[in-house]
Amino acid sequence: MNFTLYTYLIPVLIALVIAVILTNKIVKIDLTEIRYPEIDGLRGYLAFFVFLHHSYIWRFFLQSNEWNEPESNLFNQFGQTTVAFFFVITAFLFTTKLINSKTKQIDWTEYIKARFYRLFPMYFFSVLVIFFIVAYLTGFTAQVPFLENLKSILSWIFFNVRKDLDINGLENSRILNAGITWTLPYEWVFYFLLPLIALFFKIKVNYKTLFIFLAAAAITMIINKSSLRHFIPFIGGICVALLIDSKRFETVLKQKKYAVLSLILLLISVYFFHSGRKPVPIIITSIVFLIVASGNNFFGLLSSAFSRKFGQVTYSLYLIHGIVLYILFNFVIGIEKAKTLTDWEFWLIIAASVFPLIFICQLTFKYIELPLMNLAKAKSAKTKK
Repeated sequence: MNFTLYTYLIPVLIALVIAVILTNKIVKIDLTEIRYPEIDGLRGYLAFFVFLHHSYIWRFFLQSNEWNEPESNLFNQFGQTTVAFFFVITAFLFTTKLINSKTKQIDWTEYIKARFYRLFPMYFFSVLVIFFIVAYLTGFTAQVPFLENLKSILSWIFFNVRKDLDINGLENSRILNAGITWTLPYEWVFYFLLPLIALFFKIKVNYKTLFIFLAAAAITMIINKSSLRHFIPFIGGICVALLIDSKRFETVLKQKKYAVLSLILLLISVYFFHSGRKPVPIIITSIVFLIVASGNNFFGLLSSAFSRKFGQVTYSLYLIHGIVLYILFNFVIGIEKAKTLTDWEFWLIIAASVFPLIFICQLTFKYIELPLMNLAKAKSAKTKK
């Protein structure tokens, strides 16, 4: 295990603390009361781990021109285990909503609209930025036939970003956002499967609604060539929701010793497994999340205002960080110069990029995500009247 590699994280983490504190003073956003503040606090760190994962990949991409997963167990799990956590969180939150809606009628149309308002605007903004970068790099002229361009553009807009669908012929278009959009179709498939899952909780679902949603799930899976193994963490999230609902762990898992246990389990996962997609790491991820969802704040860290404010910008951070890395190495430093950087120079540059990254994400959350979230809530409240 290369412990020298991990020392490079020290300035990056220091930069993160400073960036979150400063950006929250410059761009002020109030915290809202939520049922699971610890989960909100966890999300920001997860998104930042994905940023570290792709920073590591960029280090070796500059040398080899090959976009490969990290050789380091820790940096690889910064990406894979983090995504597993996100899938577990999604399944937990929406299954919990189903559990709490056993006696209520669910408006599935409003539900899917709310998901659209939450996920699409920020994603569409990020894609527009990518389209502009591609246009600039290709001289604002068409490099491939119109229909080929239209196919790639539509695929990007609807989350189907594949290696063979470069925009306007620009090679490796996927790395403009570090290829992070592959996870979003899986999220959408789970949303479409929710009416089916609702039946297991004896919630009435209109057969027409069920058919439409299942068809949408099937089409999404086929178009994106979805792998069934990526749905395993969703099962973990459903199990956590059922365990939390049983009230068996309501107070027990809040104890500090279980936070220590969580850290030990994660260390075991990183030490013994290179991939976070194996059954054992996924089980560990689900157990750790069960402890968090039970209200364990990890010595106050996850429920702190610092973590929760950081957690608010999770989606922006997830979508934007790859674009920032691309701009950093292609336009600010330059690819040829970046290839000559020493390890310390590279990671100090990554540390320096943290503040602009967090600042941009704070702005996009406040002026893109938040207004659309509020609009969705207002429309939902109006419909219920």
